Amino acid sequence: MGAREGKARALNASEHEEFINYLSKTRHADRDRAIYLITCRAGLRIGSVAGLMLDDILDESGELKEVVILRKCITKGHKTITAFFSHPELREALSAYLKVRRGRSPYLFVNQKNQAFTPNSLSITMLRHYQKAGLEGASSHSGRRQYASALLKSGVDIVALSKLMGHSSITTTQKYVHHDDSELLKYVANASN
Repeated sequence: MGAREGKARALNASEHEEFINYLSKTRHADRDRAIYLITCRAGLRIGSVAGLMLDDILDESGELKEVVILRKCITKGHKTITAFFSHPELREALSAYLKVRRGRSPYLFVNQKNQAFTPNSLSITMLRHYQKAGLEGASSHSGRRQYASALLKSGVDIVALSKLMGHSSITTTQKYVHHDDSELLKYVANASN
């Protein structure tokens, strides 16, 4: 079902915009955009996204939290992980989705039958979107890889990135970092002696 975890292709900035544009035309545009942005702006695995409950992301007054504690039961390795929902693009998408969200399910994201997605069904849904958008090699894990690469390129050190990703080992985190040839060429051309 697509690329293996850690091997999915990260989208570049223009592909990200192209995919956002594609998602804005899907049947469940607000939902689909929010799901994608949680993966690439907060770094969550698709299984954790599927398990999110409304109470996980909303405070007592119904406002979006900036710091979300992921419950052990929805994380890989069954450990409590802190996720940061502070990116403006993500917050805007979640706000838009919550305005149109229907039903009484306690889960954040539900299918047409108002039932929670399983990790597998949500992974398949996102894989189909990537394929229909023509983004070869992308899968539900692409957003997470994109998140890791973007943070590292912005100056976040590998130790902090490992913590943000919920990894026990920096070696695992290194596998997520993506550099394309144009970036590498620029780095070499701009290197000082």
